[in-house]
Amino acid sequence: MSGPRFARRSRPALGTLVELGIGIPEEVPEAEAPRWIEAALAPAWAALAAGERALSAFEAGSDVGRFNAAPAGAALPVARSTARVLRAAARLWAETGGSFDVTLGTGPGAWALEGSAAAPRLRKRTASVRLDLGGIAKGHLVDRAFAALAARAGRGGACWVNAGGDLRVRGVSLPVHLRDERGGGARPWLALHAGALATSRFGPGARSRLAGPGASGERHVSVASPRCLWSDALTKVVAITGRVDHPALARRRAAAWLHRAEEG
Repeated sequence: MSGPRFARRSRPALGTLVELGIGIPEEVPEAEAPRWIEAALAPAWAALAAGERALSAFEAGSDVGRFNAAPAGAALPVARSTARVLRAAARLWAETGGSFDVTLGTGPGAWALEGSAAAPRLRKRTASVRLDLGGIAKGHLVDRAFAALAARAGRGGACWVNAGGDLRVRGVSLPVHLRDERGGGARPWLALHAGALATSRFGPGARSRLAGPGASGERHVSVASPRCLWSDALTKVVAITGRVDHPALARRRAAAWLHRAEEG
């Protein structure tokens, strides 16, 4: 009796290398597996591409790009997924006393969502406010891609999305290693078999910078939770506040780790 079959494919996306993985059902013949795999992964790749077009601060035509270029008083129609990310960001801003701020200090109270859930609009209250969803959007897009994979994998079927430190998985145990950013190499840390994990390094020489009250120094943070959106965003909360026991974590059934300097 043969063991389970898995397919994994990688391509550049979200500013990193994204890997999608899925378990191949037993009823799919070997000869038909390549076609089944491509069809199963296609909706997830499409979700990542569509989400990046809407949420990237580097795309002039994205919801974020249009908002940043708009004059004060503008009310722009945005995608429902953009509105979901912004609502989550607003909740975290309120819960953390402003530590999590997608305006990076340019005007946390200078934007507002209006309209209905089906047709949201984003209001720009001042000319100087800018949005940057880099601290939460990647996690959201991992969740969207994961949902597309889970629908194709079937009830309880194995699948995962790994986007350069943001991971969500179901039905299979994936090993996670921590990098030594200074000395090189990596060491085994844990195995994730359900839920989401995000790991970020902040500070001098890192891709990510801290902004907000208490933002200083260098920190390596991991957060596990049921959704990658929360894991991604909460790494910033922990990095800025230094608190692995922040109340925002408990509200989302999340656990956090602050790694030593040699751990990535």
